[in-house]
Amino acid sequence: MEILIGLLIIAIGSFCQSSSYVPIKKVEEWSWESFWLIQGVFAWLVFPFLGSLLGVPQGGSLPGLWGAGGAGMSIFYGILWGVGGLTFGLSMRYLGVA
Repeated sequence: MEILIGLLIIAIGSFCQSSSYVPIKKVEEWSWESFWLIQGVFAWLVFPFLGSLLGVPQGGSLPGLWGAGGAGMSIFYGILWGVGGLTFGLSMRYLGVA
């Protein structure tokens, strides 16, 4: 059952990530920096905060979860995800796709 829940969370995350580009037609006259800033605020601040509200048990706290273990590996995989995204973007640029 835990595997199904994990796959469901991945599917929801994939849907949310791919749908973040839907409003591009509505904001074509914006500079790309403005669109990127707005998208970044929601992706890095608003939605992670809402996710933590949903993910932290009632009466729990984030520092309490830190002591339970697993936070170090989460940070490590987050860094790997960032490096992977950066290198993917650079590879698309140098291949001439972007």
